Amino acid sequence: MNAMSILTYHSIDVSGSVVSCAPQDFADQMTYLSDEGFRGVSLREAVTHRQLHGSWPTKSVALTFDDGFANFSEHALPVLVKHNFGSTVFVISGRMNGLNDWAEPPAGLGTQKMLSWQQASELAVSGVEIGSHTRTHPDLRRCGLEKARLEMNESRKEIEDHLGRKVESFAYPYGGTSAALRALAANEFSAACTTQLRRANSDPLESLPRIDMYYIRSQRKLERLLSGDLDQYLTVRSVGRAIRGALTWDFRAGRERRGYDPA
Repeated sequence: MNAMSILTYHSIDVSGSVVSCAPQDFADQMTYLSDEGFRGVSLREAVTHRQLHGSWPTKSVALTFDDGFANFSEHALPVLVKHNFGSTVFVISGRMNGLNDWAEPPAGLGTQKMLSWQQASELAVSGVEIGSHTRTHPDLRRCGLEKARLEMNESRKEIEDHLGRKVESFAYPYGGTSAALRALAANEFSAACTTQLRRANSDPLESLPRIDMYYIRSQRKLERLLSGDLDQYLTVRSVGRAIRGALTWDFRAGRERRGYDPA
């Protein structure tokens, strides 16, 4: 099966934090994709194409945004509309119209507003897919299966009740998965994203890898990503990331800040 780049963004701002992409950088990246003949699509569109045709859409990247920062509407949406790109925003349903206070934010990010239900509704009307990122953004591996099921199920229902649209896509907070969690996600959603750092191939739809754009900050790296020349680099970074995650798991026990660390 052909490979598909599912890109991950979080906050579109100038703070320089590990989860931030500057608005001008984001605009430049989208312009480059468009100039090179690539389409930006939602995860739902990409998955639907794979289900119908047995392959990912060609010359396309899936654009995903985690957490539901309000600055998506101000800085990302106009650029996406300009290029006629689709996208998916994974919202934390219990933090709508609130702040990014589910955990200590990464250095430099500070306090940021989250999307309101009204904004999310307007985004959905404009064609943006609204997906679930749970209700309160816990690490589901620490919750117990019943709590994890409720986080998925209640978030999906809240979004559907507010927007009047079926929620098909999910992103695991901090990328934390297990066989049992993937089974829960498969029961609730059509597709679910991890933070595994590579392009998607024939992966199970409940365990899709993504490319954190923290690692793709130059046009040259974006070019290499799209051509496949960056696959070895991503493998090396992914291994290092996994090792650091294992080393810090106990040290940061009980603190969800680790999920913001893309390294």
